[in-house]
Amino acid sequence: MKVKSLFLGSAAAVALSSGAMAADPIGVALDTCSLLNITGLTVSSESNCLKFSGEVSYDWDWDLDAETTTSEFGWEFTMEATADSDFGPAKAVVTLIDESGTSTSSDVDIDEAYVAIGDQTVIMAGQKGSVAKDGDDETFTALFDLDGRDGNDEGIDLGGGQGGHVIQVTSDLGNGVDVALGLEDLSTNDNASLVAGLGVDQDWGTAHVGMVFDDIIDPGTNDWFLHAGATINVDDMSFRGAFSTDDAGEWAIMVAGKATFDMFTLAAGVEFFEDDHSTTLGGPDADTDVEWEAAVSGEAAVNDAVTITVAGRWDDNDEWDVAAQGVFAVSDNLDLTAKVNFDEANVTTFNADLDWAPGGGFEAGVGVEIDSNSNSALSASFSKAFE
Repeated sequence: MKVKSLFLGSAAAVALSSGAMAADPIGVALDTCSLLNITGLTVSSESNCLKFSGEVSYDWDWDLDAETTTSEFGWEFTMEATADSDFGPAKAVVTLIDESGTSTSSDVDIDEAYVAIGDQTVIMAGQKGSVAKDGDDETFTALFDLDGRDGNDEGIDLGGGQGGHVIQVTSDLGNGVDVALGLEDLSTNDNASLVAGLGVDQDWGTAHVGMVFDDIIDPGTNDWFLHAGATINVDDMSFRGAFSTDDAGEWAIMVAGKATFDMFTLAAGVEFFEDDHSTTLGGPDADTDVEWEAAVSGEAAVNDAVTITVAGRWDDNDEWDVAAQGVFAVSDNLDLTAKVNFDEANVTTFNADLDWAPGGGFEAGVGVEIDSNSNSALSASFSKAFE
């Protein structure tokens, strides 16, 4: 698909809709979105409400020592058409993206293209993400995530074939309890993954359990993956634990907690995992059965304009980092962030970023990085979100 064709078609659709609304400014077109309680950037017909949302971003980096620069843009555009039905809202959703980030690219990737119907119980089919439950697995610590040893910066993995071409059902059972069931990874011929999940979201916190049964079409395949976790809130303290395993015996455990005392927030977390998750990383402990990584942080909101954070991370491979960061609100829409990091290689790195958010979904920032090895770099970023 070409970008030119995409936007010519979109422009034509908007022009036709605008013409209809101009002829009847208080017509049925405006009532459809209101009746469906849909707000934002919308275009309506007598029976459908079409909502547009997306984001455009641009990043530029200059490595002063290597005398090289990189330039990358990105964009995302979502169209969601909704109409009322006897079973609840009926939707068609299409999300287009361009992840190549080069000015010569005219290819458009279809990130999502699916239909859905229902309110408390929703049936979905097409190309979209998974309904697998895999949350409650990120540490509360500031500055450092538990990602250095297993390479995953979004918590503990739930494996198996997920998302892609799917047929899914989710249901809200009330009282903060929901369930999900789906056939996923259907784009591979003669293949399907069965995904099931249970989630709870109540005043005391959240909890979930999710499972993926891989390649259920092949009776000789018995691959399965399990993920479970919970976050419990007690006054000004929160505790979190997560566990994942599979039929091969690989596993990972994460435990974390945080406590807030007036202006201070203290947090700590540790992750243990079976060696097969990271033997490719090497190191002196690559042959042990269990590996670990831990992080701690302390954060002080000195006042409305100043926040100071100190943090550290360590792992069983004798790798560590210690950092201190200050965030200073220069004005209502301008923040200055300064950070210094020291690691096991005796490298000291200093980062400073100036971020501007004037409103309207627009954000911009400039940054500088200098380390004790005389490396330095400059960066600039710009983005605008709309809906």
